[in-house]
Amino acid sequence: MSFKVLNFSSVTMPKAIESPSKEWVLYGEDNDYFQYLIDRYNGSAVSNAIISSVSDQIYGEGLSATNSDKRPLDYAKMRTIFKGEDLKRVAGDLKLLGQGAFNIVWNKGRTEILKAKHIPMQNLRPEKATEGEIKGWYYSDNWKEHRKDKYRPERVEAFTGARGEVHQILVIKPYAAGFFYFSPVDYAGSLKWAEIDEEIADYHLSNIQNGFAPTMMVNFNNGLPTEDEQNVIERKVEQKLQGATGKKWLLSFNDDNSNATTIESLPISEASEQYKFLSEEATKKILVGHKVTSPMLFGIKDATGFGNNADEIKVASQLWDNTVIKPKQNQLLEAINDVLAVNGIVLDTYFKTLQPIEFIETEGLNAEEKEKETGVDMAENFSKKPFLSDEFGDELLDELELIGEENNPDEWELISEEVIDTTQDGFHQFSDALKSDAKPNEKSSYGDVGLYKVRYVYSKTSKKTATGKSRKFCTRMIEMASSGLEYRYEDIENMSDKGVNSQFSPKGSSTYNLFKYKGGVNCYHGWMRRIYFRKRGANGRILPNKGMDNERRVGNNPYIKQKGAEAKAPIDTPNKGRK
Repeated sequence: MSFKVLNFSSVTMPKAIESPSKEWVLYGEDNDYFQYLIDRYNGSAVSNAIISSVSDQIYGEGLSATNSDKRPLDYAKMRTIFKGEDLKRVAGDLKLLGQGAFNIVWNKGRTEILKAKHIPMQNLRPEKATEGEIKGWYYSDNWKEHRKDKYRPERVEAFTGARGEVHQILVIKPYAAGFFYFSPVDYAGSLKWAEIDEEIADYHLSNIQNGFAPTMMVNFNNGLPTEDEQNVIERKVEQKLQGATGKKWLLSFNDDNSNATTIESLPISEASEQYKFLSEEATKKILVGHKVTSPMLFGIKDATGFGNNADEIKVASQLWDNTVIKPKQNQLLEAINDVLAVNGIVLDTYFKTLQPIEFIETEGLNAEEKEKETGVDMAENFSKKPFLSDEFGDELLDELELIGEENNPDEWELISEEVIDTTQDGFHQFSDALKSDAKPNEKSSYGDVGLYKVRYVYSKTSKKTATGKSRKFCTRMIEMASSGLEYRYEDIENMSDKGVNSQFSPKGSSTYNLFKYKGGVNCYHGWMRRIYFRKRGANGRILPNKGMDNERRVGNNPYIKQKGAEAKAPIDTPNKGRK
């Protein structure tokens, strides 16, 4: 008797293959291992959720630096080189594919790096190593069709930090023993279980689409046909019996000519229990493969715990962040810092965390370490928060409306908009130049330098939901912001120096600091900082910068260190802005 079982597959581990006929190294027997990983990501709901979550947490709330206030020009250049969307995509590839890549773009003179753009890792293959180094990468949009002219692999020089081609490839490839050309994914041990997760879903979908029909055995008892004849019969049976998803039948041939063709049902004993067990086991193994410290982090209830759910989530979240998220953040930051170093940029970079602040252990850390861990300054201490009267607010609004300016998007590109949440000392150490009258639409002494300019816009910065009606001052300021009005640093500061409403100012002061206190006690608003870059004209040249000094720093005056309180909504401060 000849017996056939249809639609079975096997899982193969990746191999780096150096083909004598090719300049690049294949990844997998068919050079499609990256696609295999992508298919597992798309097919397994559990694995998809974990990989997506890790990618989001690596990027967090974006790239920042603890010394951005001390080196504002460096910080502005960093934000120009590394865009958020590119960082998110590289972070995703780093988790999903085990490695990620940037397309490093140099200026024409090869004196500095202009951009670091994401390039899909699945489209890259390494050049065969020479002298133990990968000196180039090959790019193709479709490796299956790479022999076609439009998909023919193109060689791009590998990034080393030295001058070379305009375009270079920087691949973030974590070390793994036994691997050179590629790095295995950190969840490799769970891939077979991801396939099981997929198959279980397909099985249940097929059951529904086939009306919960049982698996059938089709017996041909009229002799043994040739192999070719068996294949023809198989295709014809398939056309008649196959459901929309997957095959639910077995095919057999024998030489018992006394019997006609028969169709038999093959019921599975306790099928529901078996699939329930496999589904739960697959979920557990996938969680383990991804180093998930507690299934509750992904909304999966588990029978075990650390005493109660809150304790479990907190401890598990800390372990997860320290053992899974931060190592990958560090891998990405190392590559970022290598690129910045080429341009002479020295920043203490970090990714702002998505962790709840109450889950983060900060005891014994200094201010910079706390900022890295939490993404916010933990040392802010406001002694007194004044109240902004309607009378004083009206006076300020009248002047702010006059001096506000609208940005021309044809001339200036917005490269950064951020809440200023770092705390520094010496915020009020201003020079005599600040005492001069505000002049709208003119160069700012504390932000307009060379190709950059800095402006501030009023905005809701607290994540809390307001329970009452906003003050008249805040309402009008939001309206003016919506109309496009923004302000120079010194314009806002000059409004503070009017000396009006002094009875509500901090003890020992005769002014109301609009940067620091905004609308007063319980205010939900703050100031957002916008950094603009001068655009290029149709000829590709930078538009005229009206004589601004390109050698000076961008941002606020480098000798005036920001306090950072200008973005902190009073409602989010101790005692909601009261003394």
